[in-house]
Order: sequence, then structure tokens, then C-alpha cells
Amino acid sequence: MIRNIRFHVLMLLVASVAVARLAQGGVAPDKARELYERVSPSLVAVQYVWETELGRRELTGTGVVVGADGLVVMSIGVVDPRIPDDQMKDFQIIVPQADADPLEVESTFVGRDERTNLAFVKANETQQWKPVKFEEAPILVGEDLLSVGLLPKDAGYRTYLTTATASAQLRGEVPHVLVSGGLGAVGSPVFNADGKPIGIVNIQPEQGVFLNDQRRPLESVLTQPKFFVPTRDFAQSLSDPPVAGEPMRIPWIGVPQSAMSGLNQDVAEELGLKNVPAIELGDIIKGTPADKGGLKSGDIIVKINGAPLERGDDARELPDILIRKIRRMKVGDNVTFSIATGKGQPTKDVVVTLEERPKMINRAQRYWAEDLGLGVREIVFVDTYARKLAPDARGVIVSQIKPQSSAFSAKIQREDMITELNGEPVENIEQFQKNYEAFRKEKPREAVVLVVLREGNTQVIRIEPPQ
Repeated sequence: MIRNIRFHVLMLLVASVAVARLAQGGVAPDKARELYERVSPSLVAVQYVWETELGRRELTGTGVVVGADGLVVMSIGVVDPRIPDDQMKDFQIIVPQADADPLEVESTFVGRDERTNLAFVKANETQQWKPVKFEEAPILVGEDLLSVGLLPKDAGYRTYLTTATASAQLRGEVPHVLVSGGLGAVGSPVFNADGKPIGIVNIQPEQGVFLNDQRRPLESVLTQPKFFVPTRDFAQSLSDPPVAGEPMRIPWIGVPQSAMSGLNQDVAEELGLKNVPAIELGDIIKGTPADKGGLKSGDIIVKINGAPLERGDDARELPDILIRKIRRMKVGDNVTFSIATGKGQPTKDVVVTLEERPKMINRAQRYWAEDLGLGVREIVFVDTYARKLAPDARGVIVSQIKPQSSAFSAKIQREDMITELNGEPVENIEQFQKNYEAFRKEKPREAVVLVVLREGNTQVIRIEPPQ
């Protein structure tokens, strides 16, 4: 009862603040109300279950209908890329109802789009929903903005209206727009005074993405987001969304972000690159597109495909900007990098053919040894690179440890790299599973002896089976 009263008071507060701002000028109340009523049916909640060997957790975030057939877009934060794909189950699109319980529609996870930090789900059966058609439009400092968001689960996913004013346009990896006032929760569409949908509220610091977070259920309303992303930054996802069952092929050049650095002002001036955004390359991984194309450690990139690098608000943002630009290209594209060769000297062009980024952790195969309380996954590129190992290094990575289990008691740690099992080298996850199950079947009460690589050191760990 107390919780319900609190939400009703909160909703009245939100409404009164919005009305007060409208009364001060800007968007007329009748136009704002018309927008609210028109957009509300296009806002839904996206719910799924994150299921691991240790339990199940239900997660829910805001979604916007962008296809009349039932395609819905949401922030990638709702389906964090660190969550393994095969652990996300039972997707549903929840459609709020004014005079009835929310409608639950079975749906399919279409995929994450790391080019724009968005993700998509689609209703399993064709729907006749009214989509939001995002438009590209200039955003001027001082213009009035409106946003429609969803209240948390305990408030029945009711829609609510907020008003704001564009305060500044920021540069960087993601070209956010800063507002005064407030916006709807992460995932909410943003409109200009003419009612055109011109952006979306995406993940940002200090803002939760879930509508069922009991620890901070009122956060998105009491501490409203201050940034949104204009349509021009994510239009590519709407015209070329992921395809269900087909992981997106993200291109790369083979130079990790940690091996790039934007030149600060002093260094740039010494090299004759004053007011020129530039990136210095560090480690070039052997066999990658950058290596094949001829890029070298120490090269300084000043142009890409003949155009100067996009400028950020800080030189440290330049690697992020470049990597995101490359992600928006296609595997197989040729990219021309212009390299500074010396003060007052002409640049040198290096052509690199983009290849598909190696498999990421969320797509790695996994195996769970129930009796030990131990989960492992296959090795992927980031594992060997972070450990400075050969790309063909063999073994498996510890991914999960059950509290109070045999593995827990043996003090094995997550991210340990297992290289031997009972005196035999571990080649891959399939061999690990086969050998472990054969050993346990033959010797159900004997300890497992593992050789692990941890922070560059080799350790032998003995795990006793539960008695």
C-alpha cells in the first residue's frame, strides 16, 4: 500500500513539473498532450531471463516500436554485451494497457548492434503496432524538447512526459546532446517542438537501464537523464538492423583501443600537427589487417579515406571515435589511412582491407562441471592478447565458480586459464569436457588436478570432489 501511494505521488510530481515547464513557455500544453497520446502506444517493455548455472534473473528495459510488424529497438545496456548469448532466454515484449493487465507477447532476440549501442527484439507473430519513425533534423541550442518514457514495473509501465531544452552538442565517441530539464528513462525517444522523433536516450553514466530494479526503482524519474543521441548517429541500425540467428560481422583493423593514443596538443605541435586530430599506433598484432596492410607501430594517423579524423572534446577520445567509425563499415572494405611522415613532409597512404573481428567472449562455448561447481569457456582472442600469449595458445578459461563448492574451496579464480587436466594438456573446451567426464565416470571420488595460468604465473590446483 505504501509503495503504491509513493508511486502515485511520484507520478503527480512528474506531471506537475512538466506542466509547470510548459506554462513558462515553449511547447503548448495541447501539443504536448497530443504528442504524449500519439507516442504512448509505441512504447513497450522488453523482458527476458538471464539464466546461468547459479540461478535465473528477470531483466526488463524500455523499448520503442520501430516496425509495424513488431520490431522493437532498445538500449544495448538492457542486453549487456558481457552477457553470453546463450544465457538470455524467454524474451517477451510487454505492452502496457490503460484498463487491463499488460499484454505479454512472445518475442525473439534479434541481436545487438555495437555500431550504435542499440539492440533489437521482434514479436514472434506479426503485429499491427504503430512505429516511431525517427528523423534526422538539426538540433539547436535553446530549442524545446520533449521525451516520453516508461515508469518502472511497480507503476504498471505507465508512460510519462518530460520536457527539456537543448543546452549543448558534445563531440566524442558518441555525439550526445546535453539538455537542461530532464529526459525519459534510458530507451525513451526524444522529440522536437514539431513532434518529430529526433533522438533516443541511450546508456550513460549514473543511469540504470532496468525497469524492475528493486534497489533503485525511482532512479530514472527522480534523477532524469541529461543526454540523448541524435538520430543521425543510429540511423544505420534502423535501416540495416541485425538479423536474428546471425551474429553481426563487425569489422576491425587489428589494433586494439589500448594500443592507440590520441596526440595531445604539445606533442602534436612538436610534430607540426597543430590543430590536427591525430592518433599514434602502438602494438600491431601480427597477421591482422593492419599488419597485412603495412601499418607499423609508431605510425601517426591523420586522415581516413582522405578526410581528417573527427575531432573529440579530448585527445583521449580519438581512438574510440576511430574504432566506432571503422565498426560502421563493412567486412572487406578497403580503408586508406594517411600517415604523417615528418614535420613539413607529405603524408603516406596505407590501404588496409577490413576483416571480421575475432569471436568475442559472449559467443564463446561453455561447459559446466556440476559436481565441482566450476564453469569454463573456450579461449578467444581477447584472452590470448591480454595475457600476451601466442594466438594459438591452448586451454580453457574459468568463467563461473559456485559459492561454497569444491572449486570455491580449492581457491580457483575466475579468468584462470586451465592448461592441464590430470597431467594431460587441455587443447580446447570439447576435449576438456570429454576428458573430464571420462575421468569422473571412471573415478567418481578422486580429486581433479589442474594446472592454471594466473597473472603470468603457473599454479597447480587440486579440487576434491564433494563427498
